[in-house]
Amino acid sequence: MIRERALVSIGLVTLAICASACDAVGGSNDPSRTPTLTRTATIPPPPTATPTPTLPPNPNALHRWTSLPVHYCIDGSQPGSATVEEFTTLVERAFATWGVPAVDDGACRTRNIAGDKINEIGFGTPEDQRPPGSRVTEAGETKTTYSECTSECEGAEPVRLMEADIVIEASPPPGFRSRACLYSTLLHETGHFLGLVHLPSPAVMAAETSDCATELTSADRAAVIARYGDRASPQ
Repeated sequence: MIRERALVSIGLVTLAICASACDAVGGSNDPSRTPTLTRTATIPPPPTATPTPTLPPNPNALHRWTSLPVHYCIDGSQPGSATVEEFTTLVERAFATWGVPAVDDGACRTRNIAGDKINEIGFGTPEDQRPPGSRVTEAGETKTTYSECTSECEGAEPVRLMEADIVIEASPPPGFRSRACLYSTLLHETGHFLGLVHLPSPAVMAAETSDCATELTSADRAAVIARYGDRASPQ
């Protein structure tokens, strides 16, 4: 049995060349002419296809995408702490750091609608905000929808991600409005997008941060490799 569940993760050409043997003056029967030989181009062998690595077994039902590359779009409908162009570049950089193949499909046609099977990333206001006066604030939020096999699952993928939407806080606290902090938040949330859960500090996937980590730790790399194996090349 397969069912879907919603989970909220929050965190911070070949040419044949032939020379003509004919001539407009003597023609091919002119005994004074040396016949012109026909040359056939050398056709190079077709390139050897490089097999695409398969995903590793997933006995622990880790959340992951089973069809790669993953696709996403950029929702530029709400302004934030960076221009759409800057934001797009940072999102691309974040996915490249995790090393899992990802494709930017351009601007979103809809705005962060859960259940539409479109993976939207943009500025907004995370829903799960802390109460006023709290010492922490939510920098970003990722909502993922996944398909889960609950019975007769032998040989089947136990869990597969179906959709992921990221909302990045449009107005972070003053001390966190740098490009480094925005990139750090995107790196964390794209980790959730790929199925990663929170890890102990100082990992990028730590639940809380005060220093805007921008480098993956060994724990972060191990977590993404556990899900995607050779399909991931974390930096």
